[in-house]
Amino acid sequence: MKIILAIILFFYFPVQLCAQLDSTDPGYNPFLADSLRLRIDREDNDSAKAWNMYMLSWAIEGVRADSALAIAKQAYEFSKSKHLKMMQVRALRAIGYNQRNMGDYAESLKSYLQAFEVLGYSSYQESNSIPDTDGSYHGREILHEYAETQRHMGFLLGEVGNRTEQLIKYRTALKIHEAMKHEQLIANTTFNIAEVYLAMNHHLDSVIILAESSLGYYEKQNVPFYVKTYLGVIYNIIGEANLILKKYDLAEEALWKAEKANIQYKNFRNLILTYLFRSEVCNQKQEYDSSLNYAHKARVTAIEVGLKSYIAKSYAALAKSYQALNKQDSGYYYLKLAAPLIDSLNKVEKNNLVRYQNILFTENQDLQRIEKEKTAKQNRIRLISLLGTLGFILLIALLLYRNNRQKQKTNKVLEATLNNLKSTQSQLIQSEKMASLGELTAGIAHEIQNPLNFVNNFSEVNEELLAEMKDELDKGNINEAKTIANDAIENQQKILHHGKRADSIVKGMLQHSRSSSSVKEPTDINALADEYLRLAYHGLRAKDKSFNAIMKTDFDETIGNINIIPQDIGRVILNLITNAFYVVDEKKKLLTNSQQLTVIPYEPTVTVSTKKNNGKVEISVKDNGNGIPPKVLDKIFQPFFTTKPTGQGTGLGLSLSYDIIKSHSGELKVETKEGEGSEFIIQLPVV
Repeated sequence: MKIILAIILFFYFPVQLCAQLDSTDPGYNPFLADSLRLRIDREDNDSAKAWNMYMLSWAIEGVRADSALAIAKQAYEFSKSKHLKMMQVRALRAIGYNQRNMGDYAESLKSYLQAFEVLGYSSYQESNSIPDTDGSYHGREILHEYAETQRHMGFLLGEVGNRTEQLIKYRTALKIHEAMKHEQLIANTTFNIAEVYLAMNHHLDSVIILAESSLGYYEKQNVPFYVKTYLGVIYNIIGEANLILKKYDLAEEALWKAEKANIQYKNFRNLILTYLFRSEVCNQKQEYDSSLNYAHKARVTAIEVGLKSYIAKSYAALAKSYQALNKQDSGYYYLKLAAPLIDSLNKVEKNNLVRYQNILFTENQDLQRIEKEKTAKQNRIRLISLLGTLGFILLIALLLYRNNRQKQKTNKVLEATLNNLKSTQSQLIQSEKMASLGELTAGIAHEIQNPLNFVNNFSEVNEELLAEMKDELDKGNINEAKTIANDAIENQQKILHHGKRADSIVKGMLQHSRSSSSVKEPTDINALADEYLRLAYHGLRAKDKSFNAIMKTDFDETIGNINIIPQDIGRVILNLITNAFYVVDEKKKLLTNSQQLTVIPYEPTVTVSTKKNNGKVEISVKDNGNGIPPKVLDKIFQPFFTTKPTGQGTGLGLSLSYDIIKSHSGELKVETKEGEGSEFIIQLPVV
């Protein structure tokens, strides 16, 4: 089988090398290693030989990072000697990747910066933009390598804890891969983004969704063997996310698939993580024997691969499992083994981070120097251009001066017109607010009459009771006097209650009439909607005694308080309810005038309801009027548009309502059916 594969590779690579634009880093593939070594020895074509060396570094990367690094360096030196630009970039990327895996962040950064330099780009140019190319095959190849180097640099940024920059690099790469419609690299970058979210412990549900979306590509039958090595990585991501979410069954299912894939495709480094995650799942489920078993598997595999950081992690997992089994001696033994390794790794990590920061500082200084030189050059070019155009500017100066004076006159006229328009608009808006205040005041006058009647009545009763109490005290009937006093106290409490009710109504009116404070406060939306429904109804009744309508409410009591500006939202609700009462009354009058009520029974009805829906609060105002004609439906939220007769509306009510809801990060929607009615729906965020 290996001989057949070697023959295929022998004929395939020289011919197909120019098509490698759409290939990517092959991942871990020990099965190709022998064939690739054979190809390197026998190959005469420089490009194919460099490619085989590059592929070999990736084929053994999952087994021995140090050997992979040495081969990647050979590939770079060979490519450099043969002036193979794109192969230099690929080799530098492989070097940086292996240096990062070995903890040498400073050298890894140098390698990536060198790769960008070979491509002709600055590594710290606008990271969220895609570089321009001439669109040719060569330009697309450079763009492809630029994107992959950005993605690989994202790996390094994650290792040094710069998650924000890491996400920027991944998203830049993803934009390019999507533009180039490269399915494999889109899948790669998608689960890379999932890894960042997982490391930040953010959006764990999104982590699982992103990882699962990338599985579709890697599970295809026709995907090359070396690409399928990523399956174990993706299943590890899903398993770890579910472990954090305490969804142990889903975590075990994903990690079982990860173990199977890592063994099948020889991804031993990732297999260590799988065993560590499985050990932690068992530990949290208190299955300590199984936890110990997986920790031992992680230790054996880590020693074989030769990664000190993973060996230290496996020792820590063993110590944790033994301590859970109450085997303190064994736990202490592995803690002693882990301690020097961790100390050593921490020292190396600290030194590497210091070196990384120094290189980064130097790079930034170089970039600043280059930017200054670039700015100086641009200034010189601008100066020459200015001198060259000075004569032309002087020639047309008189014409421009004359035109400028004419424009200034025109601008003054336009400015005066604009000020007049703004003044008129402000007056109209104030008129709309005062109109709604008038409607509200009429309703409040009706509402306040009830508590005032109670206050007056109970005050009169108390006066009589106190007179009786004096008579009883004169007679010496103390018990009877106490009974009368208790009645007076009870009446006084009722007077206080209704007085406070009247006070709250007056405060509500004042709050509605004054300018909004723009300060959000926790508000009972059900109480607000109910209060404005009653006030709108009584306001219309005060203006037109013949007006009558059925009011229905359906409030979701689980909503509680939400943060809004109550004056503003109150204005919106009042406007929608008043409009609803208007249209049902108009429909009733129309049917009455046409003498159709005897044929078509009709009861004007307005329904106000609230509910929670997908993390939002919905306030609905529904009527059974004539609905909104389709030809005007898209105009109802435009300023100054109204279907009411002249003099009965400014056309600003719905426009202002729409703006108020938008300022609350919400939406105002309408659903209507001509002849049957309309429903206006306010959607507000819960938080």
